[in-house]
Amino acid sequence: MTYREGNKVIYPRLGICRVSGIIEQSAGGTVVKCYSLKPLESQDSTTILVPVSKATDIGVRKLIDKTDIPKLMKFLGKDIEIATDHRKRNARNAERLASGEIYEVADSLKTMSKLSKSKTLSPEEQQTMGRARHLIIKEIAHVMKMTVEEAEEMIDQALAGKKPRANHIAA
Repeated sequence: MTYREGNKVIYPRLGICRVSGIIEQSAGGTVVKCYSLKPLESQDSTTILVPVSKATDIGVRKLIDKTDIPKLMKFLGKDIEIATDHRKRNARNAERLASGEIYEVADSLKTMSKLSKSKTLSPEEQQTMGRARHLIIKEIAHVMKMTVEEAEEMIDQALAGKKPRANHIAA
């Protein structure tokens, strides 16, 4: 996938970024074309440089399409089996968040959400759940042009197995 200046993309673990340009960087005597990404949430001068040739491997992707959001909500509402070994579970969740893929991040959120109903989550698990939740809420709110609170309500309803209100998804 090729991006142009002004495109919005997802950068794993960080969320929505705007492509502020494509620049050439010298690395070990080789010139590498890089996307210059500016996180939308960052008020400072944070810039992330991602080699164009490695962007997909790193997990940079376009935002979810508005038409795919009902499918994502349905996915969040489906039951899931949870690994009993917390080390394996934590490692798997870390992989999911690092992938940047929205269904992987949603799977992590779903796992931690279900687990939190039966036990107190460790600080690491709480952080994972919070990060996954934040990433999904921000992306949905941005794509659907809704408030963070509306997106949060929609996700909470989906996680609870309820159908989100039609006016949110029908846009």
